[in-house]
Amino acid sequence: RTSSMGPVYSRSRAGEHPRFRGWFDCVRVHSVAVVSMIHLERAGTGRRLSVPDAVVTVLSSREHTGDAYEVMLIEAPGGTPPPLHSEPWPKTYYLLRGRILVLLDGEGCELATGDTLTIEAGTMNSFSVLTDDAVFLLVCPGTGMSGFFTDVDALGKQYLPEDALMSRFGQIATRYGIRFAEEVLP
Repeated sequence: RTSSMGPVYSRSRAGEHPRFRGWFDCVRVHSVAVVSMIHLERAGTGRRLSVPDAVVTVLSSREHTGDAYEVMLIEAPGGTPPPLHSEPWPKTYYLLRGRILVLLDGEGCELATGDTLTIEAGTMNSFSVLTDDAVFLLVCPGTGMSGFFTDVDALGKQYLPEDALMSRFGQIATRYGIRFAEEVLP
């Protein structure tokens, strides 16, 4: 049997699949809860947001995690890095492709494919892409990061004079508790 998501294995038949052999024996008591609580985001799907320094795809958000955390795919080209800033939540980078230099309170930490870095809430940070582009997962607790990216994406679709655009950007950052090391200038 198949569905739009591919082959469907019933609980009894799933044990026949090589990847699941024996798995259902371990979780049988919880299998109904697990099945009813899943969210599958296929490759190439997810809410895509454009921000000045990257394209952000929200893969798992508040609706899927009960506001506990969010997972985003960041596709960043080489070029001007985002300004040095801090958020009121921790965040974790997991680099999938390329190399980036993460600035943390004035010190640099270079990440290559497969590296993971967790940043404490309130740490001044930014990143520079060291290759043509970089792709990484960003994991954050709560819902602030995707909320900020969503509002910045919407702001970018407005045709405003530069001073009004920067004023609104500052208001968005303040709403989410994001602070900048220096005033962000146009």
